[in-house]
Amino acid sequence: MDIALAQSIMMQRSAATYSQAQVSLLKKAMDSESSTAAQLLSSMPLATEGNVGRNINTYA
Repeated sequence: MDIALAQSIMMQRSAATYSQAQVSLLKKAMDSESSTAAQLLSSMPLATEGNVGRNINTYA
C-alpha cells in the first residue's frame, strides 16, 4: 500500500513539473509572437492622407 501511495505522489509531482514546463514554453512563444507582431506593426508606414488607415485596433 505504501508503494502505491509513493508512486502516486511521484506521478503527481512529475505531472506538475511537466505542466510547469509547458506553461513556461507557452509564455516564451507568446512573448516571441508579441515581439514579432510589434516589429511588423512598427515597420508599416502610416497613412498620409484621409481618415482611413491611421489607427490600428490591437486590443482584439
